Amino acid sequence: MSIALHHILLRSEWLARDLLQELHLGANFEDLAVEHSVCPSSNNQGFAGYHDPDQLPVTLANALHQWDGETVIIGPIPTDFGFHLLKPTTLPPRPLINDDATLSE
Repeated sequence: MSIALHHILLRSEWLARDLLQELHLGANFEDLAVEHSVCPSSNNQGFAGYHDPDQLPVTLANALHQWDGETVIIGPIPTDFGFHLLKPTTLPPRPLINDDATLSE
């Protein structure tokens, strides 16, 4: 399963917890990513691309595997890079194309 991953990367766990509180109070994730994230994805409002969770650092993969699909923000999650606040969304399933499909002319 691929996940569209938005995240805010912070050097301080204290700041990560503070921003998580702001998000729960209604702050805009994208605005906080632009203002605070130390990741280059901050230039894209925190959008870090589409990922297979198994290709991410172990702590992020574990957090995503435990994600219930309903929680909006996950974190803070520590990695060697800092502390992450994640805003994952699943991608809609792709339609299957089988060999019996024909094109009408």
